Amino acid sequence: MLGIFGKKGQARQMIRDTKAIIRSDESAYTDRHLGKITALTDKHLERAKTEISSGADPGKVPRWLRETHRTARKGSDQAGLSSATLAIIFLKAKKLGDVAQPACDAIEAFLARWPKIPDEESGS
Repeated sequence: MLGIFGKKGQARQMIRDTKAIIRSDESAYTDRHLGKITALTDKHLERAKTEISSGADPGKVPRWLRETHRTARKGSDQAGLSSATLAIIFLKAKKLGDVAQPACDAIEAFLARWPKIPDEESGS
């Protein structure tokens, strides 16, 4: 019983966090900045999915993504921070399954809503 409540609690928190990040970014940033966030998020998710399909543990957030998140936070790179956070939430929500699907749906809707603008620094 405790495991089910814990899983539901984690899912609810992920859903709240996802909505808060997206709402905050959409109200604070320009379309160009939002496009940069979507491009980076998409890039992170594609890389993670490629690694998972190559045998990486699907239940674990890749080390490079955690490091990307840490670097963006320390460097005050808001686009990098939002994109890494959304990618981490997406991967964790996928692991939790149906109970966390609304978080994945919100992220996918966000990615579809804003045209991707490549990051000039990384050339993505």
